[in-house]
Order: sequence, then structure tokens, then C-alpha cells
Amino acid sequence: MKTDPKKILIDTDIGDDVDDAAALIMALNSPELEIVGIATVYLDTVKRAELALELCSKYGRDDIPVCAGFRSPLIERLDPDTPPIQYGILEQERKGQAITGCDGPDFIIQKVKEHPGLTIIEIGCMTNLGIAFYREPEVMKEANIIAMGGVFSSSFPEWNIKCDPEAARIVMDYAGRLTMFGLEVTKHCRIPDDFMETLCPKDNGRMQYYKKGIEIFRKKTGYAYTFHDALLIAYLVDPSVAELVQSDFTVELAGRHTRGSMVLNTNAYDFHTDTQKDFYYAASMDVEKFRQLVRERIH
Repeated sequence: MKTDPKKILIDTDIGDDVDDAAALIMALNSPELEIVGIATVYLDTVKRAELALELCSKYGRDDIPVCAGFRSPLIERLDPDTPPIQYGILEQERKGQAITGCDGPDFIIQKVKEHPGLTIIEIGCMTNLGIAFYREPEVMKEANIIAMGGVFSSSFPEWNIKCDPEAARIVMDYAGRLTMFGLEVTKHCRIPDDFMETLCPKDNGRMQYYKKGIEIFRKKTGYAYTFHDALLIAYLVDPSVAELVQSDFTVELAGRHTRGSMVLNTNAYDFHTDTQKDFYYAASMDVEKFRQLVRERIH
């Protein structure tokens, strides 16, 4: 039987690392998924929104609404004018197309109300999401949230959580259904250079556009290409790509070295602590199955 596509909303800091755009491309090429909206978060969210709009346009999806969300985390005040790394690939101004009259949290709340059972793909810091939970907690509890963030095997504070620990704490404590993919698993989503070349053939204009962005990223950072965020889309397409474990975590808000780290809510005296919380984190992934999905969906 043919089933209706799963409705998703993507909240993203697209424009820095290469994985946000890869995740969006993968979602655009997955008939199992229907993108009902995109919100951008952290620093220059208008520029990020322009990037998302242009990438959607490359795939003939000018109908997807894009909202420029919150620039600054809840507590720290950062320079909001720092541009995303890959903004240089933009081919035209698209500021007029982004929904700037509605802020990110209200945009998310609106989409959750419009689409019962909506899945929110969180692939940036959780500022928009945390504020949405603060404003409309009962509405937001109805959403299914899948997020990239945290490290569940150590006290290392991962970037998406570290950028706004307070917002992440709100989401971790109040989400009705939450699944997280931590860095210790997503780091296995590394894409070798020769594999990346096969994804970006010279006769594919859309992927050549993407290649310009990843080349800027490599030149400015020197980092390896790792499709952390794309694992979330792969999981929605094929849940067998990752093994999940039910547990109960929260976010540490203090500590010189541990602010933003994941903390297990457990009684250390017990051999095993059961939890009724609808929270899961990825314990492992199938690298070959993931790469096969990347080959099929990123083009």
C-alpha cells in the first residue's frame, strides 16, 4: 500500500559545515518525505535563509516556506553579523523571499498546529525550538523531534548543544518525543574525497553548485567532509540505518569544561534504571547502508 509522505520541518544552521545542505538535498530527493517548512538559526539567519531558498530553487521547490529565525542564543550575546562560511556561493539576492515577519519559534509552532504528527528535524542549535517550547509547551509536545547534537558516551560538549545549552535543556526536559544522534555516532558519516567527487559529476549543475560550497568550507577550515546531519534523513527513510537506545538525559548548564554536555538522569546505586521517557539516542549506525542511501538520494 502506498503511504502518504511524512511531513517534516527542518530547523538548520545551513551555510557553515557541509552536512546541513547535504541533509536538505537528501530530503528534497526523498519521496517518503514532505518538507512543509525550513527555519534557520544562529548568527546571520537571513543569509542562511537565502542559502536554503536558493538550494530549494535548484530542485524546483520554490513553494517551501523559509523563515529566518533567532540569531542569538538565550544567554550569550554573540556577533549576529558573522556570515555563514559558504555564503559566497549565493548567485542572487533572495531576502524578499524569506519569511522575516514571523520569527522562527512562531513559524515552528504554526507548522506543528497545521500538521498533526509533524516531525521536526533539528540540525542546528536549539534556540528556535527551545523558545517554541517555552511559548507553547502543550502544542510542541505533540511534535516528533529528531535532532543532531550532543555526545552520549562522554562529557564532551558538542557544538549544536554548546551554542545554546539553555535552549537544549528546555527541549530535552519538555519534549514529548525526542530522538537524538550524537557526535560519537555521526562522526562515522565521513565522506572520503573520492566518494564526494562521484556525488558531484561535472554534468550535474546542482551538485556543482553544492561543490562550490564544500570547496569554500575545506579552504576555510581544512576539515574532512562529514555528513552528520544527513544521517537523520537517512534514518527517516530507512530506520534500520541506526540502532537506538531508550534512556533519559538532560543538559549540563554549568561547569568550566562540561557546560553543554549530556548528563544521564540515573541513580548510580541501581544496576539498571528503567525510564518511561520517550527519549532515544543513536548507539550505532550502519555505515555502508548510510553511504548507499547517500548515493541514491544526494544528486
